[in-house]
Amino acid sequence: SLLLQPILQRQFADLNQAIESLKSLIRDLAGRINSDFKIGLAKINEEFNHYFRLMFGGGSSRLTLNDSENEPSGVSVNVNVPQKRVKDLNLLSGGERSLVSIALLFAIVSASRPPFLILDEIDAALDEDNAVRFARVLKDLAEKTQFILITHNRATMEIANVLYGVTMGDDGVSKLFSLKLEDTMV
Repeated sequence: SLLLQPILQRQFADLNQAIESLKSLIRDLAGRINSDFKIGLAKINEEFNHYFRLMFGGGSSRLTLNDSENEPSGVSVNVNVPQKRVKDLNLLSGGERSLVSIALLFAIVSASRPPFLILDEIDAALDEDNAVRFARVLKDLAEKTQFILITHNRATMEIANVLYGVTMGDDGVSKLFSLKLEDTMV
């Protein structure tokens, strides 16, 4: 037992040192993550206001970090829609909420460009004028990111390079088709 005591004391000291080292690493990583998050949020915030103005034809938007005791606890979305006094997202129409969501998505894409993005009927709640705005902005973003869209919207289809579709004949059998639009342009 006396022979094991120095060995156990060294192992205990090693464990305490490892615990302190891990605590220090956790503090460093938490600080770095918090800093990177705030830098990323600032980039997205700048882009969000830009895309919000494009999608709404004016107004402003802002993302604010909700801090509680120096720890981020969430992000609030604040909007100022042109010709409206509504600032609460819950009071916006479905199309307006879609525009806010699209502006935020485009801001995230712009701040950190993914190689491709799949969107499923993101433009479904948009009226024709807003769908045209959406398509215009999407076309600009598509220069650096490849988009795969599922849509029924004509304005969105008009800006596509390639269309893939599914039709059903009189016999009830689904058929696939594809059309490269640049080949059909005169």
